[in-house]
Amino acid sequence: MVTCENIRVKSDNIYLSGAIFKPAGYKNLNNQSVIICHGMPSGNYNRIGSDEPIKDDGISYRDLAEWFALEGLITVIFNFRGTGESGGNFHHMGWVKDLNAVIDWLLKDGCIDSNKVCLLGSSLGAAVAIYVAAHRKEISAVISFASPSTMSVLKTPELSLNRYRQMGIIRDSGFPMSVKNWASEPSILNPREWVGDIPPRPLLLLHGSEDDVVDPKAME
Repeated sequence: MVTCENIRVKSDNIYLSGAIFKPAGYKNLNNQSVIICHGMPSGNYNRIGSDEPIKDDGISYRDLAEWFALEGLITVIFNFRGTGESGGNFHHMGWVKDLNAVIDWLLKDGCIDSNKVCLLGSSLGAAVAIYVAAHRKEISAVISFASPSTMSVLKTPELSLNRYRQMGIIRDSGFPMSVKNWASEPSILNPREWVGDIPPRPLLLLHGSEDDVVDPKAME
């Protein structure tokens, strides 16, 4: 049996929506935990609480979190800023702040072992997980699914901003205050620069050979 509780986590004076899944009798376990980090939205599939699938196989993030909890892991899912029911506007390093805020919230909850927090990320969420794990040594392991290996300064930020506004992940007309700073954030996040700081902690890198969004050859 699994219990699920909706959560709200404050990050940069905005609120992130999410949920925590706990296995039955979790107080008697080693209290290992997993935080799941979704990727860039495609429609509303990563809206917490929906039944929309992660991909086309019908499995949602909520399904995945429940499965982990059934295996005995306390599991958190949440929406990064600009997505789902969370507030704010999308920017790369804002997602870094969001994941750090969720980690801090989970550690303060007191139901887990602070040395047994694993991050599982997909696509951009995987890049964020790699960056955060490189800077937070209490993260015990990282699972990266389809992370890009490199990210660079956006050469056409205005086009990107317009696309993200159409997607609904940039909501405020006055955002960002500095287009130049906003466009430079991907290069700070660059996974190739940070992935080497994760070992000797366990690191699992997964990528599908038929990925038509992130080129599998980029992981070589």
